[in-house]
Amino acid sequence: MKSFFVITNESRDPGAEMAEKITEYLRSRNCTCDFTAIERDSDPDSKQICRIRHLNDETEAVIVLGGDGTITQCARLLAPGRIPMIGVNMGHLGYLAEVEVEKITQALDKLINDDYEIVDRMLLSGTPVIDGKNMGGVYAVNDIVVKTSGSSVGYFTIEVNGTHLTTISGDGVIVATPTGSTAYNMSAGGPIVEPGSSMIVLTPICPLEVVSRSVVLSAADTVVIRLTKPAGRRIRTAGVYFDGAVDFPLSNEDEVVIRKAEASVRLIKLSRESFLEVLARKMG
Repeated sequence: MKSFFVITNESRDPGAEMAEKITEYLRSRNCTCDFTAIERDSDPDSKQICRIRHLNDETEAVIVLGGDGTITQCARLLAPGRIPMIGVNMGHLGYLAEVEVEKITQALDKLINDDYEIVDRMLLSGTPVIDGKNMGGVYAVNDIVVKTSGSSVGYFTIEVNGTHLTTISGDGVIVATPTGSTAYNMSAGGPIVEPGSSMIVLTPICPLEVVSRSVVLSAADTVVIRLTKPAGRRIRTAGVYFDGAVDFPLSNEDEVVIRKAEASVRLIKLSRESFLEVLARKMG
């Protein structure tokens, strides 16, 4: 690889100091490189975000500095153009960030010398339907979460391929990708799934039912989650959240249609570690 672009999280990398060091190093090795700094709540029409969306085909790899939140934000932006990306962990656990910041030079040398592989990770596409109006599809790398605000209990009807599956009373429902199985889904007691697989994981959040379990579905399935009001119950409001960031408010009978996205995330893998080895290291 000889052409790079660096995206850094302003909060994790004050003054873009690390981004500048990486850019200078790559240029010293006769590579082209530039960078931009973003925040997780950056305006989607900001100059920095538009620049990322319109990276040209000559960019061979994007290096993202930050935590998993920054990486998922960038993955959603880069997926349509299928530009490979690699994360440098400047957060906490960093499940999506393969490179630790203290080993950045070795990682850059591997990229320059083409010592890597590229793996595809599935995305979800969720379409909120609010007051009967289709709000358009939004990508999610980790999960799409439908949940109530505060401590109120909501009622969520779940359909799969047009067939009623169940109605859950509780705080909400997580619909996760295999990549996102180690995120909110894991915290809610859902299963950990090999990230390169292709499936959809449904996990209830704090359900009131005595018996309530996660459900693992085929990636070919279409899931509809509808906010409902049982007879005699108060109308509740909720929201749908895409990777914990993009959100839409929901009220009674609004729904979210969720399916596997046509696009995918392309991640650069440098390590020979298996998923289980990485999981053991992160959790140990």
